[in-house]
Amino acid sequence: GVLPDGRVAGWPDAVRRAEAAPAPIVPGLLASAVPGGAGYVGEATASRDPAIVAADEHGRVAALALPADRGEVLPAVRDLLGDHRLVVVRLPDVAALRALVAQRDPETLVLAMAEPPFASATRLLPIGVVGLGGGRTLTSSTTRTDGLVTGIDVAPTVLRWLSLPVPSEMSGQEIRLDGALDVAELRDLHARLRVVTSRRHGTLGALAASWALLALAALGLGGRRGGRWAVRTGALGVLWILPVLLPFAALSPARWVEVVGVGWAALALGALCDRLLRWPVAAAVPALTGVVAYVVDLALGSPLIVTSLLGPNPLFGSRFYGIGNELESTLPVLLLTGVAAAMCWLRRGDRSTSLALAFAGGGLVLGAALGSGRLGADVGGVITMGGGAATAVLLALPGRITRARIAVAVLVPVAALAALAALDLATGGDGHFTRTVLRADDGEALAEVVQRRYQLAWNNLRSGLMPLLTALSLVAIAWGVVRRDRLLAGVPYPDAWRAALAGSAAAGVVGALSNDSGPMLLVFATFVASWVAAYLRARPDRPIP
Repeated sequence: GVLPDGRVAGWPDAVRRAEAAPAPIVPGLLASAVPGGAGYVGEATASRDPAIVAADEHGRVAALALPADRGEVLPAVRDLLGDHRLVVVRLPDVAALRALVAQRDPETLVLAMAEPPFASATRLLPIGVVGLGGGRTLTSSTTRTDGLVTGIDVAPTVLRWLSLPVPSEMSGQEIRLDGALDVAELRDLHARLRVVTSRRHGTLGALAASWALLALAALGLGGRRGGRWAVRTGALGVLWILPVLLPFAALSPARWVEVVGVGWAALALGALCDRLLRWPVAAAVPALTGVVAYVVDLALGSPLIVTSLLGPNPLFGSRFYGIGNELESTLPVLLLTGVAAAMCWLRRGDRSTSLALAFAGGGLVLGAALGSGRLGADVGGVITMGGGAATAVLLALPGRITRARIAVAVLVPVAALAALAALDLATGGDGHFTRTVLRADDGEALAEVVQRRYQLAWNNLRSGLMPLLTALSLVAIAWGVVRRDRLLAGVPYPDAWRAALAGSAAAGVVGALSNDSGPMLLVFATFVASWVAAYLRARPDRPIP
């Protein structure tokens, strides 16, 4: 609450929580950016937590009014608006809000928001704006979604309305009005986002259980030959998971249909590919289908990616567009796998310039899609894809590996980052990278961004099973390096697959070192790449010609 002298109780605690937050937060920045500070009007007998919005960086409210009677709230607002350009109000009910809007001056902007509930469940909250003009649907560059804005968009909107400069520490974007309001569509989106996270582990568990039953049946009926078939089907099914998730997101089915259906559909498609296409080029179909499907959806504004089970987590502070960390690490593996399989199909999988160009071209396209502010908006994806593609190209080029080639490969992620900066500035992508890195005021601000990212990565490394999974991933990569000749014995065009697997491992390692989710990217990349390696080891007795 706020004390009678205008100080917000518990302000030092709020500052400490902000310092430990994943993103830079400056408590009191809005009120401090308004000359004369902000006023606050609330009920003397009610909770006064909203007063924190009116506090400056020292935790003080410039002017305070705590009327004992509800009928005195609006007069108090008018009085404070006479001396202050920004007034925060805790209204007693909707009727008071209607009266405030009816009595507002035409040059006064009103933003009304519901107070967050005490329940821990994450949910969308209603917000209304009067005074901006234009259409009826709220949106901003933060969400790029009609009808949705975020809490961090409020402060920049207020400052722009008051014709005041927006501090660089504010990460939100100005709220604007455009088009017609579709309440039903927003309700459907909200309902979908609330179930996405809770279905993830169940879906992966159902996939594992379904494959285990399939493998047991195949072993019982076909022995070793059946076991190899089950491994190939499971590996192709893992590659099919990403493209299969998108139609399920579009259909938004009941829980059990999605949890069970995703795994069954992926395994069925895997079995079909293994039956109709020769080993190992069959991997090209699910891998490249997945890459193309996600790039196309990104170009359309990522409507299916956001609502898919492995999309970002907008209700937990992520974006309402672009990709999440799981996709950032798995899509590069799909791309490298798809290129290797396709080049084998074209019979150009030996170490050659054409193979190197295929890896480089695919990495360039996917990297641009992942990192561009207008598409994936994930700067880490550029570095991850750059590291993976550079490693694959290094191993695919004819001739021996020289120090110069290694130096170029190391510099590729840096060059990719510079290219992303130029692309975002040229296209007005205005993504997270542009706002937090390219527009950082000084080296200290940039250093703070980097420090917070690595602190988050370290926290992820220490949580739950992540230490064990990280260790297993590193062991798997080390085993693959030591046994690389045995791993690819009997596999046609081993140079292509060696480059693809090494690039996948490099993508996981580079992604883990450059992303705030750290080891999660390593684990996901290694998981998918391990299934690709298992697929290559499970050669059929009689490959389909």
